[in-house]
Amino acid sequence: MSPSVLTRYENPPPIVTFFRHYVAREPVVIRFGDWARLEWKTARWSNDYLLQKAGNHEVRVLERRTQEGQLDLETTNYITMPFRDFVRGVLANPAGSDAHYLNLQHDHILDPPLLQLLGDFTIPPYFQDVRLRCVVAWMGRSPVPIVTPLHHDFEDNLYAVVEGRKRFLLFPPTAARALYTRGEIVTIEPHGRIVYAPGEPMPHLSRLDPETADPARFPLFAEIRPHGREIVLESGDLLFVPAGWFHRVASEGTGRHIALSFFAHAPPLEGLRYLAGRLDAATPPAV
Repeated sequence: MSPSVLTRYENPPPIVTFFRHYVAREPVVIRFGDWARLEWKTARWSNDYLLQKAGNHEVRVLERRTQEGQLDLETTNYITMPFRDFVRGVLANPAGSDAHYLNLQHDHILDPPLLQLLGDFTIPPYFQDVRLRCVVAWMGRSPVPIVTPLHHDFEDNLYAVVEGRKRFLLFPPTAARALYTRGEIVTIEPHGRIVYAPGEPMPHLSRLDPETADPARFPLFAEIRPHGREIVLESGDLLFVPAGWFHRVASEGTGRHIALSFFAHAPPLEGLRYLAGRLDAATPPAV
């Protein structure tokens, strides 16, 4: 495995610098600090503002079906509710709630509430020339961490923390077999695409929790766990997670946590080779 070090830029680098990580299929953190640098207006996303802009629209919310436990596949299901009910019951609730979490919406490019908030954010410059699939929101407030279990995506992800703190634990695609995926792995391609045998509807989910995994049951994971790349993201941080990179995400603190994911279609290996061949001659402007 690669060393457990994650590249971090304390200021936005030139786009050509980012694309060197993109071509290498390596995650990278870029610190913007203030999203106003991208002319975003997310600073005005108070609870009242969210209610005014999108309160009457229906949203799809992950609901925990048991009294205790994380929001994992076995203990949750999706329900539809007015966004105003979510804001009042979770975001505006001083005690928060770990029973509901707004995460991935329908498989459209944009859904409520982001559709109604579209004028407040733009596509980050690093993804303006890639084929965008969708933009989704992650919103919650909880007295305990909200955890997204260990998994990988099939698309490239630019993850922007708008408010709050998120702790990421990442593993490269080459570690997939040691992460005990639900699906049977057929092959792991050089650029990180993981191919599964048909049959399992959620093959890309790990069957273990990195924090509690039993080394007797998951011996391969016990060997790679020390090499996981861990980082805490704060408001103003942008994380690039290439397709195939496994990640576990946990909220930190008891305040609101809001993030946006910009998902893009992962390029084929031939496309990456073509882009790599152009990088040396390219001189895109700095952000």
